[in-house]
Amino acid sequence: MRKAGRVGAGGQETGRDARLLRASVAAVWIATGVAVLHPYYRAIGEAYLEPLGLPAWVMWATCAFEVGLGAWVVKVPANRLDTALQVGMVVTFTLILAATEPMLMASPYGVLSKNLPLLAVLVTAMLVVQEGWSPRALWLLRGGVAIIWITEGIVPKILFQQAVELNVVAASGLVPFDPSVFLVILGVAQAVSGVLALVLRGRVLLWLLYCQAAALVVLPLLVSIQDPLLWVHPFGPMTKNIPIIVGTLMVARRCSSPS
Repeated sequence: MRKAGRVGAGGQETGRDARLLRASVAAVWIATGVAVLHPYYRAIGEAYLEPLGLPAWVMWATCAFEVGLGAWVVKVPANRLDTALQVGMVVTFTLILAATEPMLMASPYGVLSKNLPLLAVLVTAMLVVQEGWSPRALWLLRGGVAIIWITEGIVPKILFQQAVELNVVAASGLVPFDPSVFLVILGVAQAVSGVLALVLRGRVLLWLLYCQAAALVVLPLLVSIQDPLLWVHPFGPMTKNIPIIVGTLMVARRCSSPS
């Protein structure tokens, strides 16, 4: 039996919201799977498979499955079974990669940290189908899209600055002072924006969320000028922005709706 705790939306609207959330995740699966056609993707994939003693066909099979899964997710309404499958895949990949190369957790491009909002979007889509826009569903999505700003601000920008990001800042020519200082300032701003996204209300919250969504479009474009191969990286640091953007805009819309 579905719960009645909805946040100002009818059945058709909540169904559309759930489909949009799932479509954003499906885009990640499909884009990651198709990217195997690029030699850069295969080179990185094989570099991770070889130490594990796994043949290259495992990579191809995994990518084919991801494309099929993405197509399935677009077509089929959210349900417990495929949500559990996707959550299990994301968690498993994250744990394996984190154990193999712990510094991936501090990647400046959110190679693994962006899996947190990805999980939130997945589970939120299922909850919206089951109970509508309940407070639990809305807060899960709100927390999921906010946490990435906190983790990205604190971990790679302040605690574990990496040469790749310092080089991107220096090469941009947009920062007239020490790139490491700039990253700290940027990290503080990102972390603060993540916290504010959880506590603000009203019009100020909406403006903050819209600014975050815009930043998720602009910043990857600026970074990709320096490193365009990030678009075909097997861990999807760029394509994972899609569900975060969709989730952010949806939180903005839901928070602006009457209760």
